[in-house]
Amino acid sequence: MAKHGKTWNWGRHQSIPKERLIINEGTDEQIECFGYRRHIPRTVLFAILGVVTLGFIFLVFRWKPNWEIRAMFERCSMEAADVLLVRDFHLRWHKTSVQNEPIELPPEKRRRRDDKPCFINGNPTVKVTVENSDVGESIEYVSNDIVPDRNRNYAQPSGGHELLRFFNFQKVMYVWDRELALFYRIGGLEENVPCSDFYHRFTGFNEIQQTNRRKVYGKNEIYIELKSIPLVIVQEALNPFYVFQVYSVCLWIFGYNYIIFSVAIVVMSLISIMVTVYNTRKQATTLRKMVKTDSRVRVLRGGNPHDDENVFELIPEADLVPGDVIQIPQRGCQMGCDAVLISGNCIVNESLLTGESVPITKTPLPNPPAPVDSPPMMFNPENHKRHTLFCGTQVIQSRRIGRRTVRAVVIRTGFATTKGLLVRSILFPKPMDFKLYRDAMRFILVLAAVAFVGFVYVITIKILHHALPKDIVLKALDIFTIAVSPALPAALTIGMVFAQQRLKKANIYCISPQRINVSGMLDLICFDKTGTLTADHLELLAVSPINRDQFMLINDPSTIPFGPFTAGMATCHSLTVIDGEIRGDPLDLQMFESIKWNLKEPMESDNTGFSNFMPTVVMDNSDTVCTPGQEKGKILLPPLHQIGVIRQFTFSSNLKRMSVITQTLGSNGLDVFVKGAPEVVASLCLENSIPDNFTEVLREHTMNGLRVLALAWKPLGQNVTYEQAQGLERGDIECDLQLLGLLIMQNTLKPETTAVIGELTNADIRSVMVTGDNLLTAIHVARQCGMVAQSEVVIEVSVTPPTRDNQTKVTYTINQVMNASSLHPSPSHEFSSKNPEEVALTMEDFHGGSYNGSTYHFAMDGKTFQALQEYVPHLIPKIAVKATVFARMSPDQKAQLVEVFQDLQYYVGMCGDGANDCGALKRAHAGISLSEAEASVASPFTSGTQNIECVSRLIKEGRAALVASFGVFKYMALYSMIQFTSVIIMNTIDSFPSDFMFMYWDIAITTLVALLVARNHAYPRIVSKKPLTSLMSPPLLFSVLANTFLQFAVQVGGYFILTAQPWFVPLVKDREDISNSYCFEATSIFFVSSFQYITVAFLFSKGPPFRKPIYTNVLFFAALVVLTIFTTIMMFVPMDGLNKRAELVVMERYYYGIIIALVVFHFFLALILESVVADTRFVKNYLTCRKCRGKNKQKKYDVIIDEITNDAEWPPITTQAIKAQRMNSSDNQNRGGAYKRNTTDL
Repeated sequence: MAKHGKTWNWGRHQSIPKERLIINEGTDEQIECFGYRRHIPRTVLFAILGVVTLGFIFLVFRWKPNWEIRAMFERCSMEAADVLLVRDFHLRWHKTSVQNEPIELPPEKRRRRDDKPCFINGNPTVKVTVENSDVGESIEYVSNDIVPDRNRNYAQPSGGHELLRFFNFQKVMYVWDRELALFYRIGGLEENVPCSDFYHRFTGFNEIQQTNRRKVYGKNEIYIELKSIPLVIVQEALNPFYVFQVYSVCLWIFGYNYIIFSVAIVVMSLISIMVTVYNTRKQATTLRKMVKTDSRVRVLRGGNPHDDENVFELIPEADLVPGDVIQIPQRGCQMGCDAVLISGNCIVNESLLTGESVPITKTPLPNPPAPVDSPPMMFNPENHKRHTLFCGTQVIQSRRIGRRTVRAVVIRTGFATTKGLLVRSILFPKPMDFKLYRDAMRFILVLAAVAFVGFVYVITIKILHHALPKDIVLKALDIFTIAVSPALPAALTIGMVFAQQRLKKANIYCISPQRINVSGMLDLICFDKTGTLTADHLELLAVSPINRDQFMLINDPSTIPFGPFTAGMATCHSLTVIDGEIRGDPLDLQMFESIKWNLKEPMESDNTGFSNFMPTVVMDNSDTVCTPGQEKGKILLPPLHQIGVIRQFTFSSNLKRMSVITQTLGSNGLDVFVKGAPEVVASLCLENSIPDNFTEVLREHTMNGLRVLALAWKPLGQNVTYEQAQGLERGDIECDLQLLGLLIMQNTLKPETTAVIGELTNADIRSVMVTGDNLLTAIHVARQCGMVAQSEVVIEVSVTPPTRDNQTKVTYTINQVMNASSLHPSPSHEFSSKNPEEVALTMEDFHGGSYNGSTYHFAMDGKTFQALQEYVPHLIPKIAVKATVFARMSPDQKAQLVEVFQDLQYYVGMCGDGANDCGALKRAHAGISLSEAEASVASPFTSGTQNIECVSRLIKEGRAALVASFGVFKYMALYSMIQFTSVIIMNTIDSFPSDFMFMYWDIAITTLVALLVARNHAYPRIVSKKPLTSLMSPPLLFSVLANTFLQFAVQVGGYFILTAQPWFVPLVKDREDISNSYCFEATSIFFVSSFQYITVAFLFSKGPPFRKPIYTNVLFFAALVVLTIFTTIMMFVPMDGLNKRAELVVMERYYYGIIIALVVFHFFLALILESVVADTRFVKNYLTCRKCRGKNKQKKYDVIIDEITNDAEWPPITTQAIKAQRMNSSDNQNRGGAYKRNTTDL
């Protein structure tokens, strides 16, 4: 059936030959492929044209590969194509060849299944978007349950050998599937591989198998090609800018005999090429050294898997292939591939990946038995990253469990690895902001149109003046070299080059320079809390164990008698010993150190007293007794309590908890301890173990800004053996727990946080907190740091999902804390068991004067955010524009929130420590990772300074770069128009600028301006005014157009003033002199236009409020002063030698005064236009006809804010009784009953 040109085919789609295919749809690596095959007659025709045009047609094809393909090839189906025209995610065109080679695909790649199949009639299908020249675009759904065909990826030539069809694009291989008639990414083992395969299927390859797999996956190396210097020079010289320069130089040399100016341009171009080649070569060499590795690894070759000495072989790391089983050395190593751990534990530094240098424990991949009639657990790199060793990360040490060595299965190699992804992002960077580049090309088209008008005008004038044909051709062609500046797009990058250098000095590193300009547009910043707004290291204020159904408050945990609570604190963590020092998460470290126990990681041969091997053993401090009379003699007594950690389930951001299985020495039974978010842990506990006042006690703590964790326990008993414990899943043990108590920690703000948040708020840049911590804790920190003012109200949003009888219910409840500024968290404060005072608050109270509609903030947790997306997505925009606090957010939800803000047309920044923020950091327009590493995959910006001052600095530098880029762009446009006007006027009288005039304009003035104008440092303060973000914005267009007409009027006015002088003698044309530069008109126009270049350079180098004043750019300001003085001297102090070389005519001295007056008039009028008129509403609304066209340029979020501000019914505060905690110091002192300060009964 067909509808609106779309065709849906529910069966197999062999009937329609596909000419267009989309791969990696919906991702940043989406590519669109079009099939072509060579057309011999067209190829011959264009080969002849290439010879006739002296190779110019081939140059055009080099710049425009899509033109080449469409000119010399014909469209065909994918199956018949020998060349593909590829359009990437950024709409750039590429050409790639389809290859056919006798390669055998590995078994796991012979059957293609989609990650996310859709279902038709209950059957899984693959969605394929194709296009056919006869039927148009169609969407076909193909059965995903295809009978495996071992040969379906191959063509069968007459020789009988199987040929695999594939193509490579940006270091990624795509293979042709004949059955589905599509190309798919070959990848590694990250897709459609059951977890059980890593244990039972991949047991080592022999050399032949490994060689065959290497033909498909390639060598395990990130190879950076170093092109020869002559080749790089030629490739750079073929840039359109330099080709245009060659055209111009040839015209000037052979047409006008401007040798000196042409040589100067050639020398400058050569210097520019050499500098570019040097930097390119240097970067490639540095990158090559950074990624090059010559390591050797031990790889499993087969045989007896339990006999490590016989089955492992030492091979070069480059020979590894996906599916290889490698051995991880005990002393650690740097990973040269991505691999999934299948035995033993590893301590890893993942700063390259996450930006966080805290060691992380990696554990073996779970391998649960597949339930009957259910699919097996599939491996997913994102969900199983706690079991995956990523390329480029440093394994600090490994620890075997049992007799087997620490092993991992290789899943990705080479450029497919995580490190390869980082290198690919450097080799194939995203283009400059597409909108800016598109606007720049529009500008060039406008200038080209102006040049064409000038071209026609010059031809007409020359014909009317009976000029020689050579003169007509030369003068007409030269118009294009003057009016169209090929350097305009490059001008947009000048600001970011200097900004990147300044950011590096400020310890902020950038791997995506094009994001610098975007950073200047930010109007909303999302912040992680812990480690970003607050200090990394938590201070353990107290613990709150449960005794007789009551919470007790203990200042010193080391005084608590041994029991489950102490055992949980001693074992439920991911700490490890590295070089004799206990290392790990700061929170775990604080908890463990507070009980004053010891930790050791025994070798397998050590006698620990346990009947089975324990990877980690913790024990209380040994007692020492002094022998009477011998102070030096001490008897070391054995520890009273030793606990071995059998198994560890590491902390999961999605689950918000971790757990361990332990055994206490002397006990036959095993225990389970769980630690995590209180509300999550409580949901796993038996109801009778949770005190009645659990919720209000937790609320008291979190409203004081304290970080709270819950600890729970359950005995496994003697029925579970050591061996059985190794096979248990965390879902089997994290249930039916007994709540032991709470850990109460204080997370203090970093000293810089409040000042930065205040600076952003004053600049009308929204600050939003996105954290995994408790909601009330997050609200408290938001008030502390100034995201929420003390006088403002926080409204908690919650969602009740729909049921069979009720619809979705959204509740808006005021969270009101009185005298919040007087709260001082202390481990000695006590809490009341009484219910907080209930205050009835009606809608009238809400809107009647407690606060106005603009001074409230929404707050919610991840559960509510998910429910809003699922059940009431239409409310998300109205809530998001006023939401400030998002708590208990998973990493995926953080990334989704960034997208929500982007959909509202915010320019979004994200700042986090990298650990759980990678997705959000990548999705944001500008992500900043607080890390000690200079670069990480986590984000485009990495700050070595561990506080949020980097956000303020980045915004300032981004704004400075944006304003500088726009300023240079405007200058280059005006430079072209000024020179265009000068040449048009001179051509009217059959004159032309001399060699010296062009040199002075283009080299002495314009080159200096281009090199120095962007050196202004960023303004020290962020202001509320936003910089322009578009080249098509009314103020910028008005500025360029108004200054163009003004300079034209001044030059024309100067010409007529000159002709009115009594001593003026018109030019008498010399037909033998092609330039006729020695005349009053040329001299007058030269001086006027020279001052105009200096004037616009000054005007467009704006200082405050985005950059420091122009005089702080000492070199640039000095250059303008020197140029102004030298130009004035050339007028008033004639120099015979210079005048002869420059072909300048000496005029009456008073006329020079007229020129100065004219220039001063131009300066002040241009200053008024640029500084006063351009930014007025009159320009924005009326001169651009926006008002008369009725167009509203407000962003989505502004429109929504206006709507809700004028809506008296929003937000619909719940009219039921609302809890308002009146927490002042006198109340706290009088409360009691919920806590007992006693440890004797524990």
